[in-house]
Amino acid sequence: MGNPPAQADHRPLSLHWMWAIAIAAIAFVIRLVPMLRGGGLFGIGNYDDGVYYAAATGIVHGLLPYRDFLLLHPPAMPLLLTPFALAAQFTSDSYGFAAARVAWMLLGAINAVLIWKILKPIGGVAALFGGLSYAVFYPAVYSDKSTLLECPATTALLIAILLLQPLINSSSVARWKIFAAGALIGLTITIKVWGMVTLLIVLGWLLLIRRFRAAVLLLIGSAASTILICLPFFALAPTTMWNQIVRNQLFRRAGDERTFLDRLDQISGLGIVGRSYPAAITIAAVAALLCCAALAWRYREARLPVLLMLGQGAFLLTTPTWFPHFAGFTAAPVTLTVGAAIGCLIDLVRARPAQIAIGLVLAGALVIYGSGWATTTFGRRLPQEFRSIAGAAPGCVTSDDATTLVVSNTLSRNLRHDCRFIADLGGHSHDMAAAAKLRVSRNSNKEFQRFALEYLRTGSVSILIRYSGGRGFSARTTAVLDQWPLLAKSGRYQVRQPVALG
Repeated sequence: MGNPPAQADHRPLSLHWMWAIAIAAIAFVIRLVPMLRGGGLFGIGNYDDGVYYAAATGIVHGLLPYRDFLLLHPPAMPLLLTPFALAAQFTSDSYGFAAARVAWMLLGAINAVLIWKILKPIGGVAALFGGLSYAVFYPAVYSDKSTLLECPATTALLIAILLLQPLINSSSVARWKIFAAGALIGLTITIKVWGMVTLLIVLGWLLLIRRFRAAVLLLIGSAASTILICLPFFALAPTTMWNQIVRNQLFRRAGDERTFLDRLDQISGLGIVGRSYPAAITIAAVAALLCCAALAWRYREARLPVLLMLGQGAFLLTTPTWFPHFAGFTAAPVTLTVGAAIGCLIDLVRARPAQIAIGLVLAGALVIYGSGWATTTFGRRLPQEFRSIAGAAPGCVTSDDATTLVVSNTLSRNLRHDCRFIADLGGHSHDMAAAAKLRVSRNSNKEFQRFALEYLRTGSVSILIRYSGGRGFSARTTAVLDQWPLLAKSGRYQVRQPVALG
């Protein structure tokens, strides 16, 4: 008599995990294929992903951020990448970087499953649409495809939400769960200081539901993890660390290249289709998200994601600079809110045929949106000729993008040969401008132009892919670089042989 019930229980459990595996598989494939179609796992990415991996490689070779090299973010990201950089010492820089990229894609797949898990108490439909929405949502895929800050910060936040979820219906939650949730939110701060915004929103939510002791314990956990990760670096270089993480970001020059409408496009996920549509489409998408927030608010389990979407979204609209991966900051709250709203919409419709019809229409819309990935590509390939020249170079190799040193397998070789180490060349322009209290562009920053030329000259060959042609190097700097012997060229990518000043 005992066997049939056991079999009956086993079937739902299997189906339960089949949905999770399916969501994870879809999310992983959608992150991997555009990368393989574009630059590949060994290609040139967003610049920032190479900076963080280069910083991790520097740590492996005994150099510390802030004390020995510039890093404009807290130290958790290079620490997370250190195992991959360490493994690369037994293989190659490019293999370590490729492995890290795949790991981040797997984290993105895990994030999709975590969203599904968070929405399960609302209902299976909400959970399924939420998880699949994150799997195909452009801001999520864009920030999860390589070693960018937003992906691990999202993972930490989603696990924290899961740990805090029992507080919605019970006040007798284990204290270690609340402390752990705080520690995870503290981790997001040590990845990127924007985690402070997340912490304030979560604390506000706890006060809203009258969980005052939980708020204090969460704050303690957050402070503990932040101090544990940051204090050793701060103790070694307190002024430099403060200046690079806080002062430089606060003083950072505002960029005018992205309009308010562009930011709304990216946050709402319209970046996948480009910007060749009227403003009314953007307004409609934002209005739809606000409607989703109103519907999702009916569920107590969805109120924290709604607050996070609104609060983090408002913050993104006020930041002085903008890059597409910034929208990854709100990707999880947006898809959690959308999933909960769809669940609510289905529940509001009593008739079963109408529920099925609405579900099919929404599923079709999701498929149409996801079909945008059929032609999308990420990254660019570094020409093989560039790799060969860099590999055969007798001395140091320099570049205006640390990613090229990683994918050409010259970064660790440089460090072993005591070559000058620069993880973030462009970041020095922000540091120099803030130190001089000048809000100037990189092109107009004369101190940076001199610094960049001095660094690039330390190599026997220099790979130029990012700042040449007025994209960060002034006309005068570009003229100097153009006088260096040209060893190879592919489009605007160049390999040149530096010559001594004068």
